[in-house]
Amino acid sequence: MKKWVVLSALGVAGLAILEPALAKTAGEIGAHIASQGEGMGKAVSSLFYVGGMAAGGGAFMKLKANRDSPQQNPLSHAIVLGLVCAGLLFLPTTFKTAGDSLYTSSATKNDIGGTTTIGN
Repeated sequence: MKKWVVLSALGVAGLAILEPALAKTAGEIGAHIASQGEGMGKAVSSLFYVGGMAAGGGAFMKLKANRDSPQQNPLSHAIVLGLVCAGLLFLPTTFKTAGDSLYTSSATKNDIGGTTTIGN
């Protein structure tokens, strides 16, 4: 009996907190989602970068484990984690390029940036 009282009290409190955030019409829902697009994109991109770095660390550890005992730790695990690392690190750039190509009329080819030449 006490369990239901506590759950219903939490439900009422949750509705009281969420009520101002709830939209009244479908137009309000669409406007809210559209306004959150850039922030959500940045959050997803940062999660891809963090996941890629974690996969890279895992690949390094699997490579070290393979060097220590090759019979128990196959090299294929390290290779797969390395490919996952590369995929996650380059996925945000791939999405940006694909989005620019699909949704803008003035899409240009991506140029390599952030590099410096040596010797000149």
